[in-house]
Amino acid sequence: MAVTVVTIARQVGTGGEEVARIVADALGYRLLDYRIVQEAAIEAGVSPETIAEAQRRPSFFARIIEALASNPGAGAVQWGEPVNIGATPILTSADYRQLVQDVVEDFAAHGRVVFLGHGAQFMLRDRPGVFRVLVAGSEGPRISRLTQQMACDEATARDVINRTDRERVAYFREYFGADWLSPASYDLVVNTDRLEPAAAARVILGAVELLQPAAA
Repeated sequence: MAVTVVTIARQVGTGGEEVARIVADALGYRLLDYRIVQEAAIEAGVSPETIAEAQRRPSFFARIIEALASNPGAGAVQWGEPVNIGATPILTSADYRQLVQDVVEDFAAHGRVVFLGHGAQFMLRDRPGVFRVLVAGSEGPRISRLTQQMACDEATARDVINRTDRERVAYFREYFGADWLSPASYDLVVNTDRLEPAAAARVILGAVELLQPAAA
């Protein structure tokens, strides 16, 4: 099986963002993270005039594009406290979720892409050429990473970890009927308790290489 798409889901505090970046760079694939709808707007050639028109006659899609285009945000590897996806109306709306599904499937059809998050592992579970990864870890090492990234105390980091895991498990169960943390939902689970992001990425890259067809 030729792997043309890698999906990477990660628990907060596991270094999954950095892992995804390294994997994408090594494969020469595009990395699509939380800015995936903005990427779709770029691919579609959305112009300032189009956004201005959307302000006058805003559709649901146009409002999303406008918001993302005006505030693209920081890079994927920079820290931002995870949003509660299950309690954010725009993220739980059927229109938004269908839009993201369409974008994910479109980029997957073109191949050579690494998806970070967005439930791509569930959206693409039946598509050939997709390798699904979970970057996971235990509470202690994750707390240690978050206290540095957030410049906070251990109690705050623990609260973020527990809350985020709980919210994501509930969200994916409700909207995908799937167990976000089940190893059965993935082709590979990488524990970063004792692996730095570069080492975890090498594990993933090694697995991908094993699945690529042998050269003639």
